[in-house]
Amino acid sequence: FDIKRVLAYSTISQLGYMFFAVGMRAYAVAMFFLVAHACYKALMFLGAGSVIHGMHEEQDMRRMGGLRRAMPITFVCFAVGGLAQAGVPPLAG
Repeated sequence: FDIKRVLAYSTISQLGYMFFAVGMRAYAVAMFFLVAHACYKALMFLGAGSVIHGMHEEQDMRRMGGLRRAMPITFVCFAVGGLAQAGVPPLAG
């Protein structure tokens, strides 16, 4: 239920895609995905830090809710990072 652990765990599946690309000898694709992943995951971790700070150091996601209105910029940044990870065009995930 820790927000940072959930974000870190989602990296494991993305690493599988990178290794799959390397196994197919598509090194440029693997490097592109590595850099793109680093960018959107950094955006999501910054958003998580903002949420944790706004919740007075609370990291349990079960106690979070209704933050869209209270933190609109963080919401937009987190949404862009999530859409990029999902691979929604024109984002690079």
